[in-house]
Amino acid sequence: MTSPSTPQSTTRSRLSTDRRQREIVATVLALARERGPDAITTQAIADRVGVTQGAIFRHFPDKQAIWLAVFVWIRESLGMALAAAIDETASPLARIEQTFLAHAAFIADNPGVPRVLFHELQYPGDSPVRVEVRAMIGGYRRRLARLFAQAKAVGELQPDLDAALAPVTFIGAMQGLVIQASLAGDETGMVESARKVFPLLLDGYRGAGKK
Repeated sequence: MTSPSTPQSTTRSRLSTDRRQREIVATVLALARERGPDAITTQAIADRVGVTQGAIFRHFPDKQAIWLAVFVWIRESLGMALAAAIDETASPLARIEQTFLAHAAFIADNPGVPRVLFHELQYPGDSPVRVEVRAMIGGYRRRLARLFAQAKAVGELQPDLDAALAPVTFIGAMQGLVIQASLAGDETGMVESARKVFPLLLDGYRGAGKK
């Protein structure tokens, strides 16, 4: 999975709006990994990109638009990562595991992503940015719920497993891996950790209907 591209030239030539916007998004995610979202000012972004604050606002009308672009990139890029990793001919349960591992790989490649997500979700309200984040997470949960329902339908999971609730433990386990990696200061082992954690999740899913 590739991160939003950042031009490598040290000469800050005038870029197209699309390329500069992608560079700014990449910069925000890099800064989020280094210092946390609260410390990301437009001046910090401009300093890292190597332009003036005025140049930043030639490509985005305000800071909220920058954050919205960041979350749109996350939604689209995570979706592409999952689509590339999932074998649609595999069983529903295999696709659930592929989703889990692909999600872990995406975070390992883009460690600033969970930081900006968690930061945004701690605030109430309905700004365009938070609406985008909620829609993204809601869509992800619905996608997982469909896979769990399919796994039940073909007998891979217990018929009384709550397919709407199962994604909560799935996402919770991923959040636990993120916290563990954050404490270690190293996300490179996320996929290997995910491989070890998924069988524990699977035991819980398979045993959910047992009395």
